[in-house]
Amino acid sequence: MHAPDPFALIAPGQRVQLELAPDQRARFVVDFVRRGLSTIWCHLGPERELPDLTVTPRVLTLEAGDQGGLLKVPVMVASVDRAERSDGKVLTASLKVLSGTIWVQRRKYFRLRQPPLGVTLRPAGVAPDASAELPARPLNLGGGGLALAVNGGEIRPGDEVEIQLVLANTPLLPARGTVLRVEPGAGVESVLAVQFTDIRESHRDRLVSLIFREQTRRRLTE
Repeated sequence: MHAPDPFALIAPGQRVQLELAPDQRARFVVDFVRRGLSTIWCHLGPERELPDLTVTPRVLTLEAGDQGGLLKVPVMVASVDRAERSDGKVLTASLKVLSGTIWVQRRKYFRLRQPPLGVTLRPAGVAPDASAELPARPLNLGGGGLALAVNGGEIRPGDEVEIQLVLANTPLLPARGTVLRVEPGAGVESVLAVQFTDIRESHRDRLVSLIFREQTRRRLTE
C-alpha cells in the first residue's frame, strides 16, 4: 500500500509526535497545514522545559497515527520560536515536509534490505555462551521479523531461536522468533526467515525507527 498524503491525513488540532532521537519524542499539536508550501506549523507546551530544535539542521521524523497504522514523515525544522508564559514555556515550529513518507500498517511492517545492525543467533533453550552462537548477518529487517544468512548449525523450519540485535549507541535488543523458512544461500550459508514471537513493543519501535531513518538517508544520498 502507498503511503497516504501527509497533507490529507494531518490536520489542525491533531496531536503528533516528533522523533528527536531513537529514545526521545516530543508531542506537538498541529496549528496550520499548507500543502502548497509543504509546511506544517505546530506547537509544544506550555512546559517547564522544551527540547532544543536549533541544532544543526537534520532530518527528523514526524509521526501521526490512526487506527489503521502510523504515518512516518521526514521533516526538517524551518523555523523555531519560543515564548515565556505564566504557566510555562511554549515552542512553535514550522516543519518542511520532505519526500519519503512511509505508512506502517497495523501488524504490517516495511522491510529494509541490508540493515545496519549486528545479529547473534542461537537455538532457543541453549545456554547463552559463545559456543552456542551461530555466525549470522542480516539480509533484511522489518518490525515483524528478519531474514538472516547463517553459516553452520542445524536450524529447521519451526525451530525457536533466541536473537540479540545490536544497534549503534543502543543496548542489546533481545527477541525470540520462529523460523518460517530455510533456503540455500551463498556458498555454505543458509538463509533463515524468522518471525518475531516475543519482542518488547519499545524494542520493535526502535527497529521501525531505524528502518525509516536508514530508508530516508538512502533516498537523500541517491
